[in-house]
Amino acid sequence: MSLKRTLSASVLIAPFAVLGATPAFADDPQPLPGDPDIVVGYENETEVFRAETTPPTLTMACRRGDVSYRVSTYSNSHKAVGPTQSNHNGTSRTATSTFTATISGTVSVSWNVSGSLKVDRLIAGAEVATGVNLTASMTASLGNSIAVPTPARKTTTATYGVWRKKTKGVYQVCGQRPRNVTAWSPWRVGWYIKQR
Repeated sequence: MSLKRTLSASVLIAPFAVLGATPAFADDPQPLPGDPDIVVGYENETEVFRAETTPPTLTMACRRGDVSYRVSTYSNSHKAVGPTQSNHNGTSRTATSTFTATISGTVSVSWNVSGSLKVDRLIAGAEVATGVNLTASMTASLGNSIAVPTPARKTTTATYGVWRKKTKGVYQVCGQRPRNVTAWSPWRVGWYIKQR
């Protein structure tokens, strides 16, 4: 799927390798080698990805009660599970900072409007737009570790949790007024890393 990307802010982050992985940015969190369920990346919700537009089609009649979620934009978001950890390298050489998850927790799909929505329809719409598998809830387990090269005189900060796809779109129950909904759907367990 081809995507058009709009950057509303310019972000400069020094690249670094994590356990042999290529640098991962907000638009492309990368699975860690040997553990596809753990990802590392940078969170930046100012980066917005527009779903591919399709030619207009004839509107099909819907059955009363049918639900749809049509996503117009999406981005990546990280939900912390446990405290942020940091390590400052005060030496003149690069050092390895190792972080280990100290708390486990479950992150569930959420949305910004009051009332209950059909979770399976939210997730289905988000999956169509983002092209990845999403779930209603995901558990970040205790004990996951990550090793990060920290350059001289720099501080590395690591937060463990769940990467989610943040989607914005129109949620509609057939026969009812459509609602603009922002939803956060769990995608993968992983780390949010920053250096300064």
